[in-house]
Amino acid sequence: MNISTRISHRGLRRLLVVALTVLAVSLPTFMAPVSADAATKATSRITGFSGPASVTKGKAITLAGQVQRASGKSWIKTGTATVTVYFDADGSAPNKAVRTLKTNASGYFKTTFTASATGKWSVRLPAQGILKGSATGQKYIPVTAPPKPKPVVHPSVTGPISKWNCPAWAPIKGNAPSHIYHMPGQQFYTRTTPEACFSTEAAARNAGYRKSLR
Repeated sequence: MNISTRISHRGLRRLLVVALTVLAVSLPTFMAPVSADAATKATSRITGFSGPASVTKGKAITLAGQVQRASGKSWIKTGTATVTVYFDADGSAPNKAVRTLKTNASGYFKTTFTASATGKWSVRLPAQGILKGSATGQKYIPVTAPPKPKPVVHPSVTGPISKWNCPAWAPIKGNAPSHIYHMPGQQFYTRTTPEACFSTEAAARNAGYRKSLR
């Protein structure tokens, strides 16, 4: 091997050493942002998730809870975060996103829906900022039909609603001085000022009245 060849080999070795040294110094710098970002991701949870045990259709369903993050062995406030509410109606596609909202500075959220169908509600926190994603369990809330209105039960005898008129549900006019009752359509019905009004003829007769002949 001649002198020029040995010099060339020495040059290559020096160049390789320099390249390896630069790579060793630069590699931590390239890796640092990834490691730092991974280190800042905090475990999160949604705690205190609540809603009604059941609700009448058309009434309000209020959901509430708080987002927290782990700090050592403790759970602390997260500050403002974004959460999404999901609803799985009975017989429908599961986990449909129905609303996105922001928590307050302490991580609390509260939102209200009009009850329309029975199903499972849940809330998810997507990964954001320094927080890892988390979700609540599903809360099953039955929605019941509103109660049927009770029928109005009127008494069989009542007083007039004005000088000349009885209520529609008790249209028979009773004249107290004569103890005669007048049916709608009879001759003296419109000219009678009632002291008593009856819902049926039987009620009038039971009160001691007799039917007008005209």
